[in-house]
Amino acid sequence: MKVLILNSGAGSRLKEITNDKPKCLVKLYNGETILERQIRLLSKHGLKKFIITTGPFEEKIRETLKNNFDDLDITYVKNERYKETNYIYSMHLAGPHLNDDILLLHGDLVFDEALIEKISSSEVKNVGLINKTLPLPEKDFKALVVDDRIARISVNLTGDGVFAFMPLYKLERDKFALWLKEIDIFVKQGNVSVYAEEALNLILQDVHLGYLDYSCHYCKEIDTPQDLLEVDEEIRRYDENETS
Repeated sequence: MKVLILNSGAGSRLKEITNDKPKCLVKLYNGETILERQIRLLSKHGLKKFIITTGPFEEKIRETLKNNFDDLDITYVKNERYKETNYIYSMHLAGPHLNDDILLLHGDLVFDEALIEKISSSEVKNVGLINKTLPLPEKDFKALVVDDRIARISVNLTGDGVFAFMPLYKLERDKFALWLKEIDIFVKQGNVSVYAEEALNLILQDVHLGYLDYSCHYCKEIDTPQDLLEVDEEIRRYDENETS
């Protein structure tokens, strides 16, 4: 299995915090960056091959990981058009390297180790993450669940069977290939500013994407300075409880 981490964005909503670095290199409470935490926890569970998409400050990402994870197989894919495209284009560029089962995640996710264990050990081969206990986020992803599978993913969903969704997927090689094929069609049509989930929605009936409920685990995105403050404090308490 390969891990695809999407880190091409500029992280502009973090304002001056990301003036001189990408969002994934923002430091958490213990001095560890978001990306270092992700890779440390993932590699502890046997994941050694990583594809990281980049935009600005790629050299800083390379230097950080070279100093701390030189035993891993890391491929970098730069999206030169990061200012004008969404991550659907970054996934298109990374496509030639994604010839395996894939664990895909956004580069601003902070999660606990137990969640990675749950995903890795799950007998469900193709899964996304939902949370049945959280109120629906206003601007972030939601998922429509029908008959124990995810039928649609969008920021604009409401109603029965719709739950908060987190962009962390486990997909078999052939299922991920179907997604990439649809992404390539979008790119050829010049449709590169939408979420990659727009392409995924077209083939979900063939993927049969199951779900894991992460309500008993920690998993949050960092988009704003307030998010960073909240995650920093919450993950500190969570880590302390796990080690006590």
